[in-house]
Amino acid sequence: MFCEQCGNQLAAGITACASCGTPTTTSTASVFAAQVGEKVKARSQEALKAIKVITLNPVGGLPPAFQSLERRQAMEVGMGFAAAFDICVAIGLLLILPHWTGSPGLGDVLKFLLLGLVPFAAMTGACALARRVFRGSGGCIESDVFIAGLAILPFGIVCLLAGVLGVSNVEVTGVLAVFALSYAILILYTGCTRISQISEGRAALAVPVIVVVAGWLSKILFTAML
Repeated sequence: MFCEQCGNQLAAGITACASCGTPTTTSTASVFAAQVGEKVKARSQEALKAIKVITLNPVGGLPPAFQSLERRQAMEVGMGFAAAFDICVAIGLLLILPHWTGSPGLGDVLKFLLLGLVPFAAMTGACALARRVFRGSGGCIESDVFIAGLAILPFGIVCLLAGVLGVSNVEVTGVLAVFALSYAILILYTGCTRISQISEGRAALAVPVIVVVAGWLSKILFTAML
């Protein structure tokens, strides 16, 4: 790219010519979009790294995966988990629903994406509430977002696989759902004890409370939105 005023060659990403000072034609929006793209790429790589570690060792891998991130990064990675869950659920529903109700339209797709955020919001709120009620000496809202996003992700993957496998493989889907629930419980318990610093005795009660509260909040939000 060259300066329109003096013809000097311009480096990528600069906002003014170094030779004559003329503003470049690169818009602020373009620069911002490039910065956002870089951040999304970085967080996606961090999220994939965390998933690999935690999939193999959900108990021992969760604390170091969280501690390797700064608070803001942990929140962004948790939101990335939630976005992946949301997309998986939407695709799974798009594959499953034609068997019963016909092909969904664009409005239905947008509704699926919006409703897919409800479990994440409810789980985050439940984790934050449990951390306060059960007197966790550690943790923060960023850790709540991280734990909640990671805990619901397995269910999104199950929903996607259910759509791919079809209704004829409901037994396989049921087995996968059991695995997803087991991983979610391990993640929540580890998050309570190793990140939120809730005692093991209280964490044993905190986990089912989180699940019940998240389900209850999801029901309220689903009812309000529908």
